Amino acid sequence: MSTVDSPVGVPAPLFFLSYSRPHRAAGGPFDYVPQFFEDLSVHVSELVGPEPGVDPGFMDSTMSGGQRWTPELLRAAGTCQVFVPLLSSALLGSDWCGREWHAFSRRRVLSRSPGFSAHETAIVPVNWSPTHETDLPKVVRDIQRFSPTPMPADVVGKYEREGVYGLLTLRLENEYRAVVWRLAQRIVAIHRACRIEPLVPAGVGELRNLFAGGRG
Repeated sequence: MSTVDSPVGVPAPLFFLSYSRPHRAAGGPFDYVPQFFEDLSVHVSELVGPEPGVDPGFMDSTMSGGQRWTPELLRAAGTCQVFVPLLSSALLGSDWCGREWHAFSRRRVLSRSPGFSAHETAIVPVNWSPTHETDLPKVVRDIQRFSPTPMPADVVGKYEREGVYGLLTLRLENEYRAVVWRLAQRIVAIHRACRIEPLVPAGVGELRNLFAGGRG
């Protein structure tokens, strides 16, 4: 397996936000992704405080299509501690999102805490917009999706039905804020419970789309 080392002095992101970017310049769900990323990063920063060599999060906000695979993106996918895919029909149909998932999932999880099971994962799928269970690839079905608990049942239900994009679209601000706060807590809890060994791909060619042919 070909890999490269992360450059010394380059901060590693605590979480990596994986999402499907539309081909058009603006409009639709993508309008809300930067807001979500910023809100989540603020909460994560507040919870962890200043940690040398750690950035709160990484989101590829400047590239699209074949331009996405830069050294910066490969390094972030190979050094982040928590992988946060925004589940949507678009993400499940995205080749590069399937490769981002592969870049993270092949890394070794080392426990920092006796309470962290070897069977647990640092992948935290978030409901971004509603998807059908039958459309989910096996690699997604095998991992428990994020749920904002403990929280009133009506808040959890709205998130599970509508997704984060739905909460923002319906202007359910209180529910949205509660979900983002619980997600930040979950990310930090994973960060404190385990360490994901760095494994930076030398290039996109060594990654495969884990969503391809994985349904059924």
